[in-house]
Amino acid sequence: MPVEQPTNRVLAALAHVDRRHWPSSLERVELRQGYTLLTPNAPIEFMYFPEGALVGLLHTVGPDGLEAPLALVGSDGLVGVAPFLGVPAERLRAEVLHPGSAWRLPAAALNKGPQPDESQLRVVLRYLQELDAQMSQAALCRLQHTLYQRLSRWLQDAFDRVPGSVLHIEPATLGTWLGTEPGAVALATSQLAAEGVVTQQNGRITLLDRAQLAHRSCGCLQQVKQQTDPLLSHTP
Repeated sequence: MPVEQPTNRVLAALAHVDRRHWPSSLERVELRQGYTLLTPNAPIEFMYFPEGALVGLLHTVGPDGLEAPLALVGSDGLVGVAPFLGVPAERLRAEVLHPGSAWRLPAAALNKGPQPDESQLRVVLRYLQELDAQMSQAALCRLQHTLYQRLSRWLQDAFDRVPGSVLHIEPATLGTWLGTEPGAVALATSQLAAEGVVTQQNGRITLLDRAQLAHRSCGCLQQVKQQTDPLLSHTP
């Protein structure tokens, strides 16, 4: 199915280079909350370009199978980079955190016709650089800033990647991503609610004041944006 003016940044960047051999393979799908898009070391069947959904990338560590959250992917990115690089699998798990739409591309579509050319690979490599910046800054954030600041930064980041002002997410999931107990996350979220920044009810956080949320954030997100916004702001 041809895509006219995609809102996903990576897909929009790819739209300006030679992808004439696979646009008909793109399919718009709805991703439900909690659905796993990628399984570690399993062959990748589909790649996803979210437009309304928010996806979390996690890495399994240790013999107990504990998962370390790495990065968020929304309308800025791509889930399943490996096929573009000629690799069949990734060591990550990708889980839908917030339900919504995405464009889905079968990995097999890249094997039909010309292989990804230099311009396509440049788009993908720039996006990988963006993911690296996001992960590096998040690691520093966990060491340097309070839970209240980190929650504000995480919510700001999430709302920047999804349309609208409502985020469907449970405190337990936020606890995983912030490295703390759900109860502590609930208290920090309640503080934001008391200050008129968000409301929280039944696994749903509604953004009331984007500027105030940014003001309460630690500033890590702005540092990432300064590094990454130029990467896909122009065509290869």
